[in-house]
Amino acid sequence: MQIELTQILLQVLNFGILFFVLAKFLFKPILKILDARADRVAEAASAAEKSLKMQAEIEEKKAAKLAEATKKAAAVMAEAREDAKKMAAEIVAEAKAASAKEVEKQQAAFMDALHEEELAMKRRVVTMVVATTKTVLAESLPATEVKAITKKELARLK
Repeated sequence: MQIELTQILLQVLNFGILFFVLAKFLFKPILKILDARADRVAEAASAAEKSLKMQAEIEEKKAAKLAEATKKAAAVMAEAREDAKKMAAEIVAEAKAASAKEVEKQQAAFMDALHEEELAMKRRVVTMVVATTKTVLAESLPATEVKAITKKELARLK
């Protein structure tokens, strides 16, 4: 086997032409596609990072709003409890006042009934005294004097 210089030169020339054609028509488009893909991957990674940051901010805002809402709810509950205590105190005071009025009314009614009974009792006593006096006087005084004394005493009692 002999090495021929012309054949080596032709092989080098063929390799150079093939390399030029491949570089021009195959490597450049593939490199463009790979660069474009790398850019899209970088953009997607950047967008994902931004999305994660935004999600973290949203979570922080949610936590802050939740804490604020919890505080407001606790304040509202405390206020409601105080209002309920005040209302309970007012209701108890009103009930005490109403019961005191009712007791006074019942006492007044009782006193009126007692006064009526006392008057009725006095009338009965007067009637008994008059009857007893008539009986006693009838036995000791004449009837005309008894009537005069009775009228006089009745007029005095009225």
